[in-house]
Amino acid sequence: MAKKKKRRAFPVQDSPAPRRESIAETQVIDADEPGFGVFGYFRNPGVRETIESIVIAILLAFMFKTYEAEAFVIPTGSMAPSLQGQHLDLDCAQCGYRYLTGASRKKAIEKTICPICNYRTEMRSTDPEHKRNSGDRILVNKFIYDFHEPERYDVIVFKYPNNAKQNYIKRLIGLPGDNILIENGDIYLMNGSDEQGWSREISRKPSRKVKQVLIDVDDTKYVSGKLKLLDWPSRWAQWRGGSAWSRDENSNSFAASATDSEQWIRYRNFIPPWSRILSGGLPEEYAKPLNELPPGTLISDNMAYNNASFSGEPVATGYGNHWVGDIGVEVWTEIETSSGELLLDLVEGGVHFTCRFDVATGKATIECDDPRVEFYNDSGVVSKPVAETSLSSGSNQMLMVNADDEIHLWVNGSLVQFDASTYRRDGMPIPKYSKQEPGDAEPAGIGAKNLSMTVSRIKVVRDIYYSSVTLEQDGQSNGNESHLSPSIIHGIMADPESWSEQHALDYFDAKKGQTEPMFKLEFGPGSDRDKDQFFPMGDNSTQSLDARVWDSPNRYVERDMLIGRAIYVYWPHTLNEPVPFFPNFGKMKFIR
Repeated sequence: MAKKKKRRAFPVQDSPAPRRESIAETQVIDADEPGFGVFGYFRNPGVRETIESIVIAILLAFMFKTYEAEAFVIPTGSMAPSLQGQHLDLDCAQCGYRYLTGASRKKAIEKTICPICNYRTEMRSTDPEHKRNSGDRILVNKFIYDFHEPERYDVIVFKYPNNAKQNYIKRLIGLPGDNILIENGDIYLMNGSDEQGWSREISRKPSRKVKQVLIDVDDTKYVSGKLKLLDWPSRWAQWRGGSAWSRDENSNSFAASATDSEQWIRYRNFIPPWSRILSGGLPEEYAKPLNELPPGTLISDNMAYNNASFSGEPVATGYGNHWVGDIGVEVWTEIETSSGELLLDLVEGGVHFTCRFDVATGKATIECDDPRVEFYNDSGVVSKPVAETSLSSGSNQMLMVNADDEIHLWVNGSLVQFDASTYRRDGMPIPKYSKQEPGDAEPAGIGAKNLSMTVSRIKVVRDIYYSSVTLEQDGQSNGNESHLSPSIIHGIMADPESWSEQHALDYFDAKKGQTEPMFKLEFGPGSDRDKDQFFPMGDNSTQSLDARVWDSPNRYVERDMLIGRAIYVYWPHTLNEPVPFFPNFGKMKFIR
């Protein structure tokens, strides 16, 4: 008979740091909440928690008769967006995009910021949609590591080395024997020694995990009605002239007509200055002809989950502090011709990575415009990687991601296997821009040649960014690697003309080019495998108190402190419709 399991909770370990005032604007949303009757009774937090706990206990009692697992509750957001702590689910009042904001702190949340249109919403405690939701309840397989070794990028639960009574959940980044370097948002494994020098190799997340952690940057499905009325420019356009592409402003879809040359629409990361828009209408610089509009702002590690402004603290900015070059584009399209070429393009450090689809055959080819970038497999260098896909005339959905120096591609939901998808390049990428070649100011594009199609929806996404901040080197800098003020950082990101100037280069080069490992992990002495060392980090890196910043000489977790691997979100926060406490089936999922 299985022992009765006790539900555990992770400690409230992460605190969002103060943010500065930004150009986003505030809107007051108010609603009356019933104070009587059954619905008012169910909205009482104590009653709700009690009923949820009873339901969960009954479910787990049946499950534990068959499976030896343990249930945990996540109260904080150090693993967002993969796993949620206490949070708010909000619909942006301007564009309608649903986003999550962390709410694990006891202070009242005053404002949140939409990650798509940057609109700021003022919170009201009387609005039922502004109530805090509990964190994910997860199942942890406690015995999986008795049968096989922990794998890099597993989501693990472990006892905090500085206090074994506390349980933490993070992603496993480093294994015994690894020498870890964190740089440019990526993880590197180093080989060598202090005496003979070190070489590095990037650590690549498996495609299934890359897809799990992607964060939305833009989505053409969600456009502010007010911005439409003001003729706010689309972030996607055929910037350098041409008539092959047209845009339906009502549906925000795009159509390409067949021409015998490549015709492109490209993405510019325009961020609406809401304070100016609400006080004076469309800003002058955005009221110009298409070819005179300002260039785009760099994509950053901004995340809605961290953009809560708390009572008595500086207002969140709605920006991140680091440029993220690992991005992706997802496209929903209706192809109207049986032949022609469809192209997807991503830019990182001024280098174009283009995927060219032959509609007649479904064949996909990866091209790169920089000869110093080499794609390779176990057999050697591959000049132009190729793969067979299911793309054809009719409806198609494609997701192309450049992450960890690898091109990942999904077509109609299936991962595409290229003969080579990994690449190597010299040095660290730095944003590039010129008026003739906008580079990272237009980091994503969709092209067509001899092809008619309609693009109904486009998403721009980004990979998670691992901060290299450590306690010794940076103190409590909230994950800001450059230590510059947010206002200076945001000024650089929004001014492509400055990217080649020294102050901008110093920012982009901050903590780059390191020649030694930051963390060295060891095997246990002799045959004592219980003392093997593992290195965990949170997906929400800039807000995670993980091994990088533990106030301890031991920046690792020993094997005997591992509890198990997180396997399933079995009970996300419940819904209040169609009836109170309705299970949130859409967010139940396996943990990748």
